[in-house]
Formats: sequence, structure tokens, C-alpha cells
Amino acid sequence: MSSAGCCDDGCSSCDGCFEGCECGCFGEYRNQVASVTSGLLFALGWWFLIDASVNADVQDKHQAIGVMSTIGLFMVNAISGEMLEGNMYSDGCLGSTGARVWLLFGLVISFGSLISAIWVMVDQYINHGQDYAGAAVFLQNCLIFISSVIFKFGRGDSSNGYF
Repeated sequence: MSSAGCCDDGCSSCDGCFEGCECGCFGEYRNQVASVTSGLLFALGWWFLIDASVNADVQDKHQAIGVMSTIGLFMVNAISGEMLEGNMYSDGCLGSTGARVWLLFGLVISFGSLISAIWVMVDQYINHGQDYAGAAVFLQNCLIFISSVIFKFGRGDSSNGYF
């Protein structure tokens, strides 16, 4: 027999999104759920582009957009919340200011990749009748961006006691 699930008891304070949940039922699984969801979206995004590269003739230069989006994902998630707050983080070349600049560059790369994917999808593929290839380039970058946001903001801090 399986154990009771997170909200099997019908927690009325968990109104569907787990924000403001006072029962603590989701807290211990928050990092695992966010990490697995983020990893699955990242893998699905690359799967779309690999499939389109094999079956729909995606140009090699357009694959670089996904690589840049992946670099943006690593840059955004390399910075912890403690580094951004600056209360406890004073090491490094520029301290918390350097961490904020690094995060800003990571977000610029992520947004730039997403905008480039939209432009390439419309201009290079859809206007020439290659709908699947264009959609795959866009979906890859969109899923990597969503994955990055979930992985960055969906996990709790180590100060919560959850790792």
C-alpha cells in the first residue's frame, strides 16, 4: 500500500498553487519537483531541435541559438539567492554587485535567444513553408527559458532547510 500523498488529506489552504500553504505538505518536495520539471522541459526542448535537425533540415547556424539559450540557463542558475541579497556574500571579484551583473547578463542572453528564435522561426522557416523546423527552433528556446525560470525560482533556499 502506498503512503499518503502531499495533499491527499484535502488541505484547504493549498488552493491549487501551493503559495501560502500553511500545512507544509509541499515544502519538503519543492526542490525535487522543480528540478525534475525543469530537467524534463530542458530535455524536451533539445529533443524537438534534434528531431527537427534530422527530419526537417534545420540549418546549423540556427542551432547556435539553442546553445546560447543553454548558456543563459547556466548563467542564471549559477547565482544563488544569498549572492544576490549581499548580506552574507562578500567574496569574489565584485561581491554581490558582480553576482547581480552576472545574473543580468544571463537573463539578457536568455531573452535574446528567445527573441532570436521567434525571428528565425518567422523569417527563415514559416515564410518558406517549413513550419515544423521553425516551430522546433522556437519550442526549444521557449522550453529552455521556462526551464531556467522554474529551476531558478521554483526551488527553495538552503535557509529553509530544504536542499
